[in-house]
Amino acid sequence: MQKYLHAQNGDDCTNSSAFLYFCGMIYAYVIYNLEHHRFYFGICSELEKTEQAHNEGKIEGTKGIKPWKVVYQEGFANKQQAIRRLRFFRSPGGQHFLKRVLHF
Repeated sequence: MQKYLHAQNGDDCTNSSAFLYFCGMIYAYVIYNLEHHRFYFGICSELEKTEQAHNEGKIEGTKGIKPWKVVYQEGFANKQQAIRRLRFFRSPGGQHFLKRVLHF
């Protein structure tokens, strides 16, 4: 399984939209709302556009709650691997992992 971790500070040159488009990378991502202390987990191929859609209220699961910020992401070579990781994030073990990694 090929997995790519990305830093949130933008230093990673592979974090560009062009790289995602040409490589067909699929992200499993975690966004967080500081005001309501809520997490949302999803998958996408264009992380920046997806974050913007969440903040514009275009995603049903996060509509009406703003702002959202991507706090964690992992890139995968195919959708099946990203879905598997998304399911892990939603599990008790995945919640524990994220809290430890994100220092929550």
